[in-house]
Amino acid sequence: MSEQQKPRVFVSSIKFNDGTELSLDQNSIVVFTGANNSGKSQVLRDIENQIKNPQSLSIIAENLNITRVGNLDDKFILAHRRSDEQGNIWIGNNGAPLSQWQSNWSSSSLYNLSALFVGRLDTKERLTVSESKPLFGISPHEVRNSLHTVYEDNEKEALISRFFFEAFGEKLVVNRRAGQLVSLHVGNPPDRDTLKMNDEGVFYNKVAQLPKLDTQGDGMRSFASVLLDNFTSEHSLTLIDEPEAFLHPPQARLLGKLLAKYNPSKRQLFISTHSEDFLQGLLDAENENVTIIRIDRQESINHMSVLKSENIKKLWSSPILRYSNILSGLFHDKVVVCESDYDCLFYQAIMDAMSESRGEIAPDILFTHCGGKDRIHSIVSALKAVNVSVVAVFDFDVLNDSRKFKEIVTAFGKDYGSLLSANMKIIYDTINANNNTNNAWDGIKKIGKASFTGEAPKAYESVESVCRATGLFIVPVGEMECFDKTVNKEKKEWVYYILENYDLAKEAKLEEARKFVQAIIAYTPNIEK
Repeated sequence: MSEQQKPRVFVSSIKFNDGTELSLDQNSIVVFTGANNSGKSQVLRDIENQIKNPQSLSIIAENLNITRVGNLDDKFILAHRRSDEQGNIWIGNNGAPLSQWQSNWSSSSLYNLSALFVGRLDTKERLTVSESKPLFGISPHEVRNSLHTVYEDNEKEALISRFFFEAFGEKLVVNRRAGQLVSLHVGNPPDRDTLKMNDEGVFYNKVAQLPKLDTQGDGMRSFASVLLDNFTSEHSLTLIDEPEAFLHPPQARLLGKLLAKYNPSKRQLFISTHSEDFLQGLLDAENENVTIIRIDRQESINHMSVLKSENIKKLWSSPILRYSNILSGLFHDKVVVCESDYDCLFYQAIMDAMSESRGEIAPDILFTHCGGKDRIHSIVSALKAVNVSVVAVFDFDVLNDSRKFKEIVTAFGKDYGSLLSANMKIIYDTINANNNTNNAWDGIKKIGKASFTGEAPKAYESVESVCRATGLFIVPVGEMECFDKTVNKEKKEWVYYILENYDLAKEAKLEEARKFVQAIIAYTPNIEK
């Protein structure tokens, strides 16, 4: 059977419960991200259920358009399943003659037949896929799987072993002399080239002495299962739920890269992940068919923010984004971007102390920094592209550079001219009128908005209101260290002193800081489509 005639099932489009519609190619890789309980795993279940039966209950993926190509004949089915003595072919728990399965192929619902075309690798399944299996054909109920394929293909065995070695420093070897079983072993086998042709038995005797993959840790077994599926499976659509489970960060990143780089041309991947490392691996492969979707659940609606390949390429070209933890923001309810890591340390410590004092769990907020003001607008733009709730925290002197301030406001999607220009002119004019030196902002940064006089306080009140509604928070006392001026130290030492000597939840000197952090916690953006 030619590749053109081989039966396959693809999702040509999906409509989600927020109205978002996504068109797909036959080699699309769709990655669902989002905070806990946003619906990442549920959307995979919806896709699987709707392929089986379009009338099944679906919570997030409201409608799927399914495309079927090729012809379902006896050669295809019998290459994956065996028939029993009555001529019934067993798929799942159902045994039926070929004609019945062909009828299902022509009907609107595939039901159990979908198992020939759709693979699902959840955490439980990945611990069993690579386990030792009976040789194919021993039982009519036996399913042809990836172990049977690699048993018959030395080249695929070598490829899978190479990538397994890259992840764990151990080779993966197929034991072809394990009786009625096919099993995988972990370790370094003897060099085949040093053995004579009639020494194959010696080779497999040595392989049998290596530890079985079945006895290894969950990380090895899970990683091997995904590799086996990726390089041997004939499924035209694979669903993978949290592939990073059981893996250390470097292994998760490698797995992401391998999936994106070696995805077959006629296979769709739908993946849910909660791992920045896995996501970075996917992006490292620079596969133009990758689409990232961040899910933001608001009551019964799951809002989908779609980042397509062209946008991913643009964002990933920035070293600041590529080599930072900014991608982690996709998995949190909110991201707070600060100027320095010491700002992050202080504000997060205040948040945690407030939550602990109330007997509450701290909000799911990621505090991150980018080494100054200059790059914050780029990070804000990147996160807002996928509707991450983002807050930027600046020292008061951000207002001193009008060009930079405009860039930041624009990154938040607001128009500086209509919202802020008039009031900022009042502030600038007041400062210029009251100061004849060029270092006025040096003093303002140490005091903040309390330094303004005349019409400037009222104007700044309006500016602050607009900024906070946008997600832009300016330190009201000038800079972080001014929340307590009795500690006369530089930023780093100031933060360490405060954290080591104060009760952050009760210290009266930090009341203004707690109010500022509480406002950041309370900030909620409007969901943008």
